[in-house]
Amino acid sequence: MNKLSKTLLLLGMQAQCRADRDKDWQSLHKRDREWYLAQPPQGRWQLARRWVRRFAGPQPWILAISPQIAALVGIVLGVGLMSGLLQFQPQQRINLWWWLLLAVWLPVLWWLLGLWLGRYAAHGVWAQGLFSRLPPHWQLDETPLLGLTARTLSQRFSLGFALGMVAAFFLYLLLTDLAFGWSSTLSVSATGVHKLTQILSLPWRGIWPQAVPSLELIEGTRYFRVEEVASTGGEQLGQWWRFLLMNLLTYVLVPRILSLAWAEWQLGRAQRRLFAQDACIDGWWQRLHAEQVRQRAGPAPSNRSPSPGAHPDTARQADGTGADTYLPVLQGMVVAGDWPARELASLIAQLPDVLRALPQLTTDEASALTSPSQAFLLLCKGWEPPTGSLADLCQQLHEQGHKTYLWPAPLPHMNPERVRRLRESWQLFIAQLPSSCHLLEPKPDA
Repeated sequence: MNKLSKTLLLLGMQAQCRADRDKDWQSLHKRDREWYLAQPPQGRWQLARRWVRRFAGPQPWILAISPQIAALVGIVLGVGLMSGLLQFQPQQRINLWWWLLLAVWLPVLWWLLGLWLGRYAAHGVWAQGLFSRLPPHWQLDETPLLGLTARTLSQRFSLGFALGMVAAFFLYLLLTDLAFGWSSTLSVSATGVHKLTQILSLPWRGIWPQAVPSLELIEGTRYFRVEEVASTGGEQLGQWWRFLLMNLLTYVLVPRILSLAWAEWQLGRAQRRLFAQDACIDGWWQRLHAEQVRQRAGPAPSNRSPSPGAHPDTARQADGTGADTYLPVLQGMVVAGDWPARELASLIAQLPDVLRALPQLTTDEASALTSPSQAFLLLCKGWEPPTGSLADLCQQLHEQGHKTYLWPAPLPHMNPERVRRLRESWQLFIAQLPSSCHLLEPKPDA
């Protein structure tokens, strides 16, 4: 699966998550979990592709093959340019100055300009072209990822162009008799040309000395407009090919290979980060792998022991983000599940000072506690329904004599109706837990 396909998958997943934002989380959990159990074992990207095809629609086919199209167009243009340079004057010598200018120096400048413009790839022609080809409901504001993808596509086109030039040069060397020479109206000496070729040959001088033109070759292949015949043998006129080939490889092909590898690495890193840290995608992943909790219908029983000084199922919060007024002294905060690092850091930064100062424990660390009875704040993902693994953790902490205060932290800007349905789900869940487990919720007017 190429990098563009992965970008399209991420955009499709985000678009579908946005479309599912107002749906009941339990029905989404049931839908995705049942779908996942019917799938064969496969990697996460293959799983994402099947899910996007099933629920978000197929990828635009023209975009799916655009890396191959970009490389093919680049190859055709590269072959065309090299063919034009080598056949422009088929019965005469090929002027080295024109060849180096159009086949090496201008492509190098073009490559450098492309790297500079790559900093603004998110607003460039390639990115806008990708954006306009997306389905309307896929057109999200993920411009950084689109920009990196567009830059990678442009580097593929550039590498195809270089490969086309090198391939055409090899074919002409094999199938034709090329004669190279140099000429200038200005009084350019052979010694000056020799110094220039020595500078250009620095990267490969120790690897392939035969590809470094000698002063004798330079003096013998100079020609003038009034000459009708070569001043040297035809074999000497063809000895420039090694030097020209190494110019193509060193200054045109290799830089483009390196820049494409760099662009691919940056894009891959951005895709992995988005896959791991995006809240919607993380929720999708949890829905696939979390077991469904069988909950009893009907209201929660009323014989639960309330949190100290609070409603049986609700603890009032001091500032709308965390509870500290009616909680006993807490010994730690347990982070339940795998949280995206950015979401967890943002949430903890909003907590009151007394809660931010608590030591953070993972679920494994909390399960291994052997100390006497303590009280813990259990930080849960409020945008998901409770899972069986969370119920097992609460049961284990209860058996160890600890008290737990579950806080299902919601995502910001969640739909109020979805918040209400999730709250009902958590209230049903807490009714099935031991009496040492208490549910913390925001005030209704918070």
